[in-house]
Amino acid sequence: MWEVDVPICHPDDQRTGIHVFTGLASDKNAAFASARRVVDEALEHLQNGREIPVPDHARIDWAARGLRPGWELRWERAKAHQITL
Repeated sequence: MWEVDVPICHPDDQRTGIHVFTGLASDKNAAFASARRVVDEALEHLQNGREIPVPDHARIDWAARGLRPGWELRWERAKAHQITL
């Protein structure tokens, strides 16, 4: 199980935060790729007026629940590490 922490910021003011993604991956690169994939999928759903998908096994599958449209994800500052449930 991996966690990817991506700093976020709002482009119109000074608000900042961290978006946390978790899921199964074989290594750090796969974790980053999975996090980016679910963000792309979530944004596509939102652009088409649909809700962000939540996987059947939400505890272990990657998802972008709580994604804040309009906020910028700072992937260049993201960090990934393994976690134990």
